[in-house]
Amino acid sequence: MSFDFDLDGVLESVKKHGAKRVLLQFPDGLKPFSTEIVNKLEERLPGVEFVISGEHSYGSCDIAEDEAELVSADLIIHFGHSPYTWYFPKFPTTFIEVKADFKMSEDLINSLLSYIDKYSAKSVSISSTLQYANVIQELRRRLEEKVKVYVGKPSIPVMKDGQILGCDLKAVNINADLNVHVSGGMFHALGVGLATGKPTVKVDPDLNKVQDISPEVYRVLKIRYAKVMEAMYASNWIIVQGLKVGQNRPYMVKYLKRGLESKNRKVYIITSKLLTKDVLRNVDRSYIDAYVVTSCPRIPTDDLYDFEKPVLTPGEAKMIINEKLDTYIFPW
Repeated sequence: MSFDFDLDGVLESVKKHGAKRVLLQFPDGLKPFSTEIVNKLEERLPGVEFVISGEHSYGSCDIAEDEAELVSADLIIHFGHSPYTWYFPKFPTTFIEVKADFKMSEDLINSLLSYIDKYSAKSVSISSTLQYANVIQELRRRLEEKVKVYVGKPSIPVMKDGQILGCDLKAVNINADLNVHVSGGMFHALGVGLATGKPTVKVDPDLNKVQDISPEVYRVLKIRYAKVMEAMYASNWIIVQGLKVGQNRPYMVKYLKRGLESKNRKVYIITSKLLTKDVLRNVDRSYIDAYVVTSCPRIPTDDLYDFEKPVLTPGEAKMIINEKLDTYIFPW
């Protein structure tokens, strides 16, 4: 599968900003193309120096502004994501979508139709990550012959219809009988299933197959409820405040701290830019009972799900504060 890196858009942005040194930021899945991109850009802009960011990039919440200042760049070109819902960088930044050249085959369509029959679905909600948003309308046209199709509006106009982020699932219709999500990996599709509580089918362009991930959603949901129950009567909490530019949520930290303290919990706040098990272990004490991460919902559900003590998302902590466990809240 090939990708369109919109080099004309990159050139236009570099010229518009009069940039002489440009920091190129890629998510890990696109980093292998980075040196080839530099070769092509240098051919067309011989007077411009391009620097590749080797740091992890987890989304448009994670723009390398401090890195750009350290290397004296004039401009950041951020590949693979659209602007973030809750933060726009203060450093000059251009977002390049990087569309995937992926088309739904008849085999994939037929596989989807078989799952619609399996769940006796009368309606489906279609969503995708940015790279595959170009297939949503074609998919909608094909499935509308069989069921009612919802393609929701995103949180901000610069996002595509049906496009979601791992922490922003507004475009998913919670009333649909079945979710159809297009992306590689598991994180985004899993989030769709957790947020809606409905059967979820993933079209995986990397594997070129359709997968029913509903059993996996249910497995993860059981684990998450176990974490919530373990933390239900926890006395001493640590709230982790993210330090990545788009993941610093001071108002959420304040809300959770106030809510937990109203339940007579003791709360400590720590900061972390890149949260790992070792970061938590370094501050952990025998009397610390539970953690809640305000930076990214992927961290508790993916990286820290097997930590020695419960590590919750903000939505899960809210369930405890409100003492309402009947509806699972993901992510916020």
